[in-house]
Amino acid sequence: MNQALMKILADGQFHSGEELGAALGISRAAIWKQLQKLEALNIPLHSVKGRGYRLPDAVELLEEGALKQAGFPYDNFASVELALSLDSTNNAMMKKAEANQAQRHICFAEMQTSGRGRRGREWLSPFARNLYFSVVWPFGKGIAAIQGLSLAVGLAIHKVVKQHGIEAAGLKWPNDILVKHKGEFAKLGGILIEITGDVTDNCQVVIGVGLNLDVQSQDQAKLDQAAIGLKQLGFNGSRNQLTADIVKELVHVLEAFNERGFTPLQAQWNEADCFHGEPLKVLLPSSDIEGIGRGVNNKGEYQLTTDSGTQVVNAGEVSLRLK
Repeated sequence: MNQALMKILADGQFHSGEELGAALGISRAAIWKQLQKLEALNIPLHSVKGRGYRLPDAVELLEEGALKQAGFPYDNFASVELALSLDSTNNAMMKKAEANQAQRHICFAEMQTSGRGRRGREWLSPFARNLYFSVVWPFGKGIAAIQGLSLAVGLAIHKVVKQHGIEAAGLKWPNDILVKHKGEFAKLGGILIEITGDVTDNCQVVIGVGLNLDVQSQDQAKLDQAAIGLKQLGFNGSRNQLTADIVKELVHVLEAFNERGFTPLQAQWNEADCFHGEPLKVLLPSSDIEGIGRGVNNKGEYQLTTDSGTQVVNAGEVSLRLK
C-alpha cells in the first residue's frame, strides 16, 4: 500500500485525502494512517489544509515494472528488494548474507536514515534523489580472492555513467567515482565493501553503492567534501534505466572477477585514474607518504613514485588528496 501511495505522490503535486482514498479504494481514515506510516519512515511530506499532501519535489521512484522494461537482470538474484526507507542497505544485506550463504541478493532504498560510507562516515541519503543499493555476492576462495574488488565495482559504474553522457567521470583509489567540475574534483559516487562468512573459504561480500543523481545546495552544506550529481552534469534520463544498466554491468563484471580476479582490469582502471601523474599525499594511520600517482598494479594496490623509489599502498585506511 505504501508503494502505491508513493506512486501517486511522486508527481510532487498536492493530492487531497479524498482523492488518494478514491484512487486506492480505501477510506480517508485509512489514507491518514498510511501517511502516518510514511512520516514514521522519515519520508518528507508537505501537508497544507484544504490542499492535501505532496512530496517536496517530483521524483521517479524505482519500480519493478519499469526496471523490468529497462532490462534489469532479475534472474541473476534470489531476491530483489525495493524499499522506501531503510537504516542502511548494507545492514539489510549483511543480515541476508548471514542467513542465505550461497545466494545473490540485491536491495535498493529510496532513502537511508543511517547510510554509511567508508571509514564510518555518514552517507547523506535524501529521498529518491540518488541511488542507494547493496548486493550480496558469494565468493568461494576466501578473502584473498577479492583483492581489487572495489576497483572492479568502480569500473562498472564508471563505464555506465560514461555511456549516459558523463565523459568527465573518473576513478579515485580505492572506491570513489569523481568528476572534475569547474576546476576541482567532486564526488559522484562511492563503494563500501563488507564481508561475512569464512574469510579463508566460502564468504559473502556485501557491496554497497551510493551514486549521486541530484545534489542540491542544502545537501552540499551538510557535506565535508565537494559532491555533484548526474543532474548537475546534464543527465536527464530515466532513473530506472540508469539503475538497470548499472546492475547489468555490475553482474557482468562480478562474474568475470569471480573467474579471473582483478588483473585483466588493471589497464582499464589505470586509464580512468583521476590522479595518475599528479603529486599526491597518501594519508596512513601512522604516517603520510608523498609522491606521484602511478596507478595500480595487477593486485589493485596503488603505486607512487617517491624520493626513495616506488611505494605500494594496500591498507584499507588510506585516502588520496591532491597536494
